[in-house]
Amino acid sequence: MKTIYKIIVSCIVITMFSCEDYLDVNENPNQLVEVPSGDLLLKGTLLANAQVQQGQLARTSMYYTGGLVGLNLVQQTLYNYDYTPGDSDAVWELIYNGILVQNKEIRRISPNLDLLQGIIDVNEALAIGTGTSLFGDIPYSNAVPDNASLESPDPTIDLQSDIYNNLQSLLDGAISKINNATTNVGSEDIYFSGNGASWASAAYTLKARYYLQTKQYNLALNNVVNGINNASGTMAYKPIGTVDSNSNILFNFVNSSRAGDMTGDNAFYRDLLDPANTTSRNNTKTDETARRNYSYISGDGNQDTGIDGPSTPMKLVSYEENLLIWAECILRVNSDNQGAIDKLNELRVYLDSGNAFNLIDVADIFNYDPYVLADFQAGGIENTDNIAVDRAILREIIEERYVSGFHSYMPFNDSRRLLKSDSDVIVPFPLNNTTTTINPQRFLYPQDELDSNQNIPQPIPDLFAPTPVNQ
Repeated sequence: MKTIYKIIVSCIVITMFSCEDYLDVNENPNQLVEVPSGDLLLKGTLLANAQVQQGQLARTSMYYTGGLVGLNLVQQTLYNYDYTPGDSDAVWELIYNGILVQNKEIRRISPNLDLLQGIIDVNEALAIGTGTSLFGDIPYSNAVPDNASLESPDPTIDLQSDIYNNLQSLLDGAISKINNATTNVGSEDIYFSGNGASWASAAYTLKARYYLQTKQYNLALNNVVNGINNASGTMAYKPIGTVDSNSNILFNFVNSSRAGDMTGDNAFYRDLLDPANTTSRNNTKTDETARRNYSYISGDGNQDTGIDGPSTPMKLVSYEENLLIWAECILRVNSDNQGAIDKLNELRVYLDSGNAFNLIDVADIFNYDPYVLADFQAGGIENTDNIAVDRAILREIIEERYVSGFHSYMPFNDSRRLLKSDSDVIVPFPLNNTTTTINPQRFLYPQDELDSNQNIPQPIPDLFAPTPVNQ
């Protein structure tokens, strides 16, 4: 990780966002600059996290859960589980150089900007929580030492369980800072424009997310009640649109030299939403035609208002996620079938409003009528195979998470979380080849880290080794 120590703190985080109207990038990214206030670095750290959450590894996670198909070159090799350590380098650098290094500098130069300090804590928790969920044990507690140099000791590797615990404390502190803030943050906050209440709600949803990932469902339930409670509270990267390189991250990918290298065609996800498919999730109360069309990724960016449209927002922590965590945990903790259905129906009301996603064609059909308990009883429309009622409800919640979480890490995280304890409700996406009996369970440590950090766990875990919380 000594590559981290080579980074001079400046407002340079992601080179892909090169438009000076959106992110003021130094002409020489290695030139030392004096930043007068930490809020000038905030936009860069938020943009870095957008790329972590919605960039190449998010697409790869969709290859591993039936959401997308890699057709050519690197995307095909990733799809076929030929993942190399070098494939992790970019996201790892964004997490550590793009966020942790920048956050350390923000804390140094602007310790009294309490709202800013709370915001960067939430952003850090989002990044590191994603990192530990994908890689397992990673550097964190001493990843960015004071006065770092090439002579600094290699960062130690923290246990995944310790990282999750530390993130809960970080988020608690962030919520306190935000709720008691006496300062403001302006346009540099590209997610919530300095709205502290929205940041606090997102922090509670993140707390619930991480308790869900560690299967502490009672603690997830305690926090989700204070999470994102309306669609406007969703944390999302809102791209400018057709401005060169400052568009939706999927749009940038499918309109680059890699156009045609991946697609949604023939993916399990598309069949799951297809009303013409007799094994799809459609029923007399559900018509997924419009959402299927909205989320279609052809690989060459031909839908301006679809999920890969140039100005389509990309959700990072969402209202939908909060409701579905709530529904799952009510069921698991309180054994409350009707309560879980009620929360699921809150989401279905939102979906049925027509505001949850764009219509590609005004004639596109969608329908999400409320479910009732009888729908999940033996022989009901959501229980044609006559399993236990609570399992039928849970299966539908997990399937909705799979669909609502399309092109996020939610399907990948769920498939790994549920494999050992709840395999009966996992979305049954197929494996991509016949050489393995299990889908990938993690991403590999990056090559840069293998080359520079002697503390990397030995033997190095492979792609199919579950992370500690999923063992």
